[in-house]
Amino acid sequence: MAGMITEDLNKFGPFGKYNGVQVVTNKFRDFSSGSNLGASAIMISGSHEALDGILTLARGGQLQIASMSVGVIHEIGIASCESDNASTHICVLQR
Repeated sequence: MAGMITEDLNKFGPFGKYNGVQVVTNKFRDFSSGSNLGASAIMISGSHEALDGILTLARGGQLQIASMSVGVIHEIGIASCESDNASTHICVLQR
């Protein structure tokens, strides 16, 4: 992940466990290289009945989004994620 958004934050931060978020909705996003590295937790948002998508884990394997709890931070490293509809929001938290 790139530096903080200001030079002062670069000097004195980071201040929390997670310092970046990317929301993935109705698309695929790779977190295995470049500025997207550091995806270390997710939180799912949306109607549980309509959740659809897949997480590919950093050390292999996949999880179905529909089997995960909504509104809970799941501390898990991911390589990529895919939200398969406009009502499934995968909030990817980065260090």
